[in-house]
Order: sequence, then structure tokens, then C-alpha cells
Amino acid sequence: MSSYQIPAATVEHEQVIRKSRFITFIGHAPDARAAQDFIADIRTRYPDARHVCWAYIAGEPGNTTAISCSDDGEPGGTAGRPMLNVLQHGEVGEIVAVVVRYFGGIKLGAGGLVRAYSSSVSLAMKQLESCRRVAQASLMLVLPFALEDAVRRALQQQGAAIGGADYGQQLTLACTCAQERLETLTAALNALGRGQVQVLMPE
Repeated sequence: MSSYQIPAATVEHEQVIRKSRFITFIGHAPDARAAQDFIADIRTRYPDARHVCWAYIAGEPGNTTAISCSDDGEPGGTAGRPMLNVLQHGEVGEIVAVVVRYFGGIKLGAGGLVRAYSSSVSLAMKQLESCRRVAQASLMLVLPFALEDAVRRALQQQGAAIGGADYGQQLTLACTCAQERLETLTAALNALGRGQVQVLMPE
């Protein structure tokens, strides 16, 4: 997936169900470490909470390898998994959800807990603002000095950025380009240089 939506800012939402407080936080988690740091921060802020349940997708929407969840003491399958299910249907990637529960003295039962944790995340998701993450590709261009201006214009037209230039026997440009524009950019450079512009993809 070349681009997808990610959280633009952290969202906080609270609801009370039969005297239990459910405080939900949703934030950005570009990787599993960031997700765990987010969870740890919430846990530190609410040290007296009975349960701090969580779920995350630390990658693109639909990713099934960089996901995890926890019931944190709630009956198995009543918190983390329902939260993760909501995230997986939200079409937003790199996302972490944490629900802090303060028990109100009235047991909700397994079905009630599933509904409570699911709705907590669903309501928070409705408030979430997202932005578009565009996957980037790195490439090296080797070209004659005479083509520098034309190649720079072509890069600019495709929204590509130049990270560095090496003026050796030939000009070498280190560039980044949106993955979804890479094919178009490569075709433009090939047409422009007529074989004189080498497009290299670093491993």
C-alpha cells in the first residue's frame, strides 16, 4: 500500500457505563516501540486504574503482523480483541488505542465488557483527525552535468526531493520520491536523458 491514513493528533474520550469510567486515548504508533511507549505513558498517568487495556496496528491498515492487544486483567477476549477489531475496521494505520477503566462497583458481564470497550474506541475514532502517509522510495541518479537543470525540473514536477549531490566525473543525485509516482518519474527521466540518466534503487 503506497499511502494510507494515520492519526494526526492524539484523541481523548470518556464515557461512563453503569458507574464504570472508560477513558479512551488514540494516538499515532509508527512502530511497535512507539505503541508501547504510548501505552506506558497512559499507564503512568493513571497508576490507580484497575485496568489499562490496549490494542495497536503498528503499520498500514490490514497489516496482520505488526498488531497486538491486551485485556490487562479483564476476562479473556473482552477488551483488547474488541478494541483491535474496531481499529482493523477503521482504515487507519499506525494507530494505538488505550482504554483506562475505573471500576464502578457494578459488573458488566462478558458481553457488556465487549460492548463497552468496543464503543469506547468507536466513539474516540469518530473524533480522530487523520492525515495521509505517503510511502517514499529512495533512488540515485547518475547523469551528465549538461542534463542537471532538466533533471532537477523533472524531479520538481514529480514532487521528488534531492537529498544530496556529488559532483564527480558525473553528477550523482540522491533523491526521494513518493512510491506512487516512482514509475512516472522513471519514465520521464528515461525519456529526458535518452539512456544518459541512470536510475539506481539502493537496497
